[in-house]
Amino acid sequence: METDTRQTCEPLGEVVETSTTAFTAQCHPPRLHAPPEVGTFVRILPPGASPSANGDFIEDPFLEPEERAAQVAAPPETLYAVVVEAYTTGTDPGRKAMAYGLDEESLRAEQPQIFHLLTTEFRAVHLAVQGPNQKLRGGLPAVPPRLHAFVYPCTQAEFYALTELPDLPRRLLFLPEIALPDPLIVACLRKAYAQRGNDFDFLVRMGKQFAVLLRSEADRLNALLRDLEP
Repeated sequence: METDTRQTCEPLGEVVETSTTAFTAQCHPPRLHAPPEVGTFVRILPPGASPSANGDFIEDPFLEPEERAAQVAAPPETLYAVVVEAYTTGTDPGRKAMAYGLDEESLRAEQPQIFHLLTTEFRAVHLAVQGPNQKLRGGLPAVPPRLHAFVYPCTQAEFYALTELPDLPRRLLFLPEIALPDPLIVACLRKAYAQRGNDFDFLVRMGKQFAVLLRSEADRLNALLRDLEP
């Protein structure tokens, strides 16, 4: 499959706070009010890797289908995360934004300096790391990504491999720092369903795994399955 390098080479943001469990990225000015949606998979390349080094499908006729799905030709130690929240705020923490009673077009014409004092940020939790054998490894990185590293969208191959992680439902249920993950799970899997071409079998497979993981929480399971219905 040919990768659209124009899309995957354009950064979504720049890391401004980082840890081994999550990071916060600030969108560059052209993306004010336009962060990646909650539930989006994103990636951070290792130091020195070119943004044009896009993860693509491994073409190996000797691999089983499930093995091929979990492998992409991405640089080792590429970090993968899922966006869990986004927000826009003022750059001056001591100054709260004010209401002017104008629509955005009028406000930009009369008070253009205001938009230079705003910033959009998003937070993502680590989900997987690219191993040296070109196989995704679910879990946390050994060290946090670097400050000021660029955050990029995943390629189609990387997205597919992430949604084929064998324990994806368990990892989403127990994401670090997320107390109530259910709305995030729904956003992530509904996005995956659409991006996989309305793959209903994928939703069924996810639902069966959640049924096992939440077998002692019937009400929670039923609510989650209802929200996942296409």
